Amino acid sequence: MQSSFQNQHSKIEQKALQEIQSVRNVLLKDGYLVDEPTKKQYNYEINISNGKDKLKFLAYFGKKGIKNVLQGNLNSDFYKKIDAIINSKFNFKSEEITEPENYIGSDESGKGDFFGPLVVTAFAFDNKIKSDLSDLNIKDSKELSDDDIRKISFKIRERFSDRISVIEIKPKRYNELYESFKNLNSILIWAHTKAIGELLKKFNYTNLVIDKFCNEDLIRTELNKKLNNYNLLLTEKAERFNGVAIASIIARERLLFWFERKSAELKLELPLGASEKVNNVASHIKEKFGNEVLSELIKFHFKNFKNI
Repeated sequence: MQSSFQNQHSKIEQKALQEIQSVRNVLLKDGYLVDEPTKKQYNYEINISNGKDKLKFLAYFGKKGIKNVLQGNLNSDFYKKIDAIINSKFNFKSEEITEPENYIGSDESGKGDFFGPLVVTAFAFDNKIKSDLSDLNIKDSKELSDDDIRKISFKIRERFSDRISVIEIKPKRYNELYESFKNLNSILIWAHTKAIGELLKKFNYTNLVIDKFCNEDLIRTELNKKLNNYNLLLTEKAERFNGVAIASIIARERLLFWFERKSAELKLELPLGASEKVNNVASHIKEKFGNEVLSELIKFHFKNFKNI
């Protein structure tokens, strides 16, 4: 049986196809050459031509609904004509994918940082706990200050500790996994499915919402090894859903805690990110403490490693 959000996504995809077919029919009647809609991974598209003039019209489905885009030279007369026809004939409205009633959401933190672990967190959400979140400022961790992340994370752990699963891959283990898997996405797939799997031992949910980081087929291949019945929504900006936003907050808090603890141990501030400042601090650690200490703090596959 399909989940509610899968049904919604299917309807949105079908509506995107209907919209692009309607645009095609109108343009054909006006004498323009328009090919049949072609389905891509995240959109349908048609090519529109009139002699040497060519444009592309795309109907995206997913993310937050449907988004229609006319591609080409915005300053050309042909673009202005086609744009005017589409706007005069159609009043497209976006159709949102609503949050499922229950699901496990997951997100990660630390993949862009030379220092520190990769943290993947999963959270089991359902509408029963929605009222218990009303006093918290739940949003994408990237929109919150570090202090807010610490405060909100503390309250979440206090109330919902049984709904949280955290996979913290410290630098030494991360480097071992990278040597084995050869790429970051494979590590992320392994960690997301592991975090989700831990919660599925306690929560009989079939809906999974993951912030998109790779091709859907790749993560389905891994999920299929462990799960027989699940509905997956792999989408960009998945933090618009409470469960994924909470997962992002918990993951970020765990990352910040690692940086605070290690900075205190070394008596110097370890910076986030992968900037020139990061290179300078890493070089200083290498000179002061040696390669063995540095190797416990960094991810080897970053370009920063070659720079130091």
